[in-house]
Amino acid sequence: MLPVHRTHAVRPTIAGAPATRGAVILLVLVTVMLTAFLLSRFIQRAGTELLADAHASEQYRLRAEAYSALEVTLAVLADFRAIDGSLHSPAQGWDDPLHYAGYEPAGGRRVVISFEDETGKVSLPGLDQDALQLVLEQAGLARREAELASDAMLVWMRPDYKPASLENEAQRYERAALPHLPPQRSLASWQELASIEHAREYFYDEAGRPNDRWRWLEANVSLFAFNATNLNTATPAALDASGLSEAQTTSLRQHLDAPPAGGGAHYFRSAAEANSVVGMAGTPGKLGAEVQVLRIVVTVHDGTAAFRMSAVVVPPGGSAGVTAVVKTPAPTAPAETKNAPVQVKKLNYPFRILDIHEAIDRAEPLAEPAP
Repeated sequence: MLPVHRTHAVRPTIAGAPATRGAVILLVLVTVMLTAFLLSRFIQRAGTELLADAHASEQYRLRAEAYSALEVTLAVLADFRAIDGSLHSPAQGWDDPLHYAGYEPAGGRRVVISFEDETGKVSLPGLDQDALQLVLEQAGLARREAELASDAMLVWMRPDYKPASLENEAQRYERAALPHLPPQRSLASWQELASIEHAREYFYDEAGRPNDRWRWLEANVSLFAFNATNLNTATPAALDASGLSEAQTTSLRQHLDAPPAGGGAHYFRSAAEANSVVGMAGTPGKLGAEVQVLRIVVTVHDGTAAFRMSAVVVPPGGSAGVTAVVKTPAPTAPAETKNAPVQVKKLNYPFRILDIHEAIDRAEPLAEPAP
């Protein structure tokens, strides 16, 4: 019997097959990596846009709450002014206007109202060179520094002021890296001190940040013009600048801080009413007892978000020296009625708003009030 020979099929080999499979795997890996990279960038950008939209929506909601609280506050102030004739001090009862009006913020938010009477400070537009020098000395400058800085500030603010020092001539600004001239009007903000030669070095540190002297000026000197400092809210610096002695200032503060027998708080309704307390035949003409320029700070808290708005308002008849009027052109009448008189309706608003600043930031949640 012949032997049977079994044959095995030989699979053909293709040259370069392992290399081809490796290239395919590499291509797939690169595609997956590129897709993952693009997807991560898309998610990152979409997340950023969503956060921006959420931030804008949050700001809109808190802003609306802040303006609502401001309107309620102004209504309460107008109410007290109608009853008492004028605003004198938060001791009248308008220190917590939202509680007085029964206002409840929406959505579990917390709204805090605080006041800063600008007429309790020294009015910067009303200071001459000697008075401004004394104020700067109170801020911590040496006599020679205060003399030079006050001279420089008045060159910057007054069109008719003649500098006492050649170092402060207005023409020096024309030789600056960016030539310019002093605006020759009162400061619009305290940040403007950074532009005044021979003044900025005293109010900013080496890194260009406001120092303690700058903060003292902001707390004790007002950028607004008014004719009398409010005795009820006057700072010690304002009382010193008005000409009261240390003993008279102490008597005033003790009287205002002492609680009345029937409860409430002391406040003066007129400068004449303070005469018996001050111990003078009459208070100086620079002193009064009315709020002429009031800063209202509204802070809305919602979790870790805090929206702050600062509004400066003037009651009717207050601060005649402040001008913040925005002129708008009258509407153009149609051609057929061009010569007809245009009827312009005026809103009988109880206050004049001089300035509004808004800011939103992240803050620690406001502590719950004590029961």
